Amino acid sequence: MAERKNVLKVMISSTIVDLPKHREQVKDACLRQGMFPVMMEHLLAGDAEAITTALKMVDEADVYVGVFAYRYGYIPKENNPKQISVTEMEYDRAVERGIPRFIFLMHEDHSLKVSDIEKGIGGEKLDALRRRLGAERVVNFFKNPDDLRAHVINTLASYAKKQKAKEIGSASEQPKPAAKFHYVSDIPQPPEVYVTHPYTLLQTHSLVGRQPELNLLTKWVTQTDSEVYKAHILSVVAIGGMGKSALTWKWFEDIAPKEMRTLAGRMWWSFYESDATFENFIIRALAYVSKRPIEEIQKINPQDKESQLLAILDKEPFLLVLDGLERILIAYARMDAAYLTDSDYDQATANYVAKAYGLPPGAAQSFTGEHRLRKAADPRVGMFLKKLAKLQASRILISTRLYPFDLQRMDGLPLPGCTAVFLPGLSNDDALNLWRNFGVSGAHDQLLPIFNSFGNHALLIQALVSEIANYRSAPGDFEKWRMANPHFAPARYPRLQDAMAHVLEYSLSGLGEVEQKVLQTIAGFRMPTGYDTLSAVLTGDGKPCESASELDAALAELEDRGLVGWDRRANRYDLHPVVRSRVWNSINPTAKEELYERVHRNFPAVSLKNWDEVKNLKDLLPYAELYSCLVGLGRKGEAEKLLSTQIHRLINIDEEVR
Repeated sequence: MAERKNVLKVMISSTIVDLPKHREQVKDACLRQGMFPVMMEHLLAGDAEAITTALKMVDEADVYVGVFAYRYGYIPKENNPKQISVTEMEYDRAVERGIPRFIFLMHEDHSLKVSDIEKGIGGEKLDALRRRLGAERVVNFFKNPDDLRAHVINTLASYAKKQKAKEIGSASEQPKPAAKFHYVSDIPQPPEVYVTHPYTLLQTHSLVGRQPELNLLTKWVTQTDSEVYKAHILSVVAIGGMGKSALTWKWFEDIAPKEMRTLAGRMWWSFYESDATFENFIIRALAYVSKRPIEEIQKINPQDKESQLLAILDKEPFLLVLDGLERILIAYARMDAAYLTDSDYDQATANYVAKAYGLPPGAAQSFTGEHRLRKAADPRVGMFLKKLAKLQASRILISTRLYPFDLQRMDGLPLPGCTAVFLPGLSNDDALNLWRNFGVSGAHDQLLPIFNSFGNHALLIQALVSEIANYRSAPGDFEKWRMANPHFAPARYPRLQDAMAHVLEYSLSGLGEVEQKVLQTIAGFRMPTGYDTLSAVLTGDGKPCESASELDAALAELEDRGLVGWDRRANRYDLHPVVRSRVWNSINPTAKEELYERVHRNFPAVSLKNWDEVKNLKDLLPYAELYSCLVGLGRKGEAEKLLSTQIHRLINIDEEVR
């Protein structure tokens, strides 16, 4: 895990062998609060560097978190005159440094194995240490790993709140959180991989199925005598939720590095992100492939930046993934793009499928629908895509809901140098494996007719199985869940879109009130949302969550259900476009207005007096979110004033760039 800059570092001190799950929960608690966990998981007994390494970690930490169960831990034989454990040494060093120390002791009601209880001299030393901790500090007691996580969350949240109060010189007035609408990652030196926006919406620990498609991607870069190898741009096209981003992420992360050994570098870019404009892509891609500072690249005029990037990609073998390319097409070039469903374009793009593809009718609009909607919103971007198709050395992998018209000939076939694959629903075997990966019951003759009724849609299977896995009356029991939901019958709906909506409705039906409020709030933002913003909107008196631990528990359940993705690196939260669209469109007008009020009331410090701080297009993104909020509240006058000022700034920025 890469260390974050300018964040508090938290030393997690405990014995390791007996507390792996507890340590993992404490680590996530730190990340949830935007703090960096300092841990040492693989220290071997007898390691001569044990003491030096452990104490150095404490020296680098801002906060100490001690978790104590019923093992005393490793006692080094050398350089240890007191003959105490490394764990106790860590606590002593924290005391010596005077840093904040938070202590958590295992409760006597916690379940234990005999091997987790240390006897003899170690047990005696542990008893003495626990008595000392109780005398020196206020301690919390935990009964299980989740209980520990809740205690740590609340403790760190309270500490962070007090620190912020000190920063402004007043304990009575709390600052609003900083605007974290986008995450700007550091640009590494190639051939080190550059992931600008990590994919966080994979509901299971690893991709289930899709082996033929993974094999095709590998064939694209390895089998020189194949047709697919001749194309330097490969587009994976599918309706939302079929798993195109998950597929490309799996291949990019795990397979491409093994199969493409002579690469000059790899870059992942997602147009779903808040700062993922075409201009930003050109700047960061050129800085990466040219190994030049981004400040230097920003001074180059747009045409030269594009030319230099194309020249390098034409000569050196890079792999670039452009995820969510539909977001730069006319069809999605609108304020509410985050809430659009594929069915919104059914009528506008309902043309017959080109015979060359032989696709099912439901796939028609993705490939051969209304060409105007599939053009790049900016003609300059369309021309750049055409130039990408002529590259010789590099390869471009695209995932998109709509095949770009700019990569297509007038007869409907892809341009030379391009090819495409339509991603259908999962195979029956993969669908069953995905279901059983969650440990939920159900025989294949019961499940397959249900899956087939909504096209073996990957996201919907994940959402439905997660709902049943969390069914409170009988977790994981499909038969009992079905009996309790007799009206669940997606096969009744002849239209795929209606069947999908029906399944997603039931997939969300088991959420509690708090979880629904959290999900709706995340859906209310058009872009990934930082924890500080969610905490300000959702936590406190009169708000959906009374404490930080309640918000954390709700987020954890939504993550377990596969409804929310958590980018731990940036501590941001996002929804799959299909989920966001369904959740937002299901909220009644009164609830939407209430949500907009909460968001506006707790909006990060964004006001007209800060315009001088706007230096580039991405700096305008918080204002765009505020504009959306004002429109939702019906405050059109304020929204129009904000919009006119934005346009003024856009003109100035454009003139500066030119």
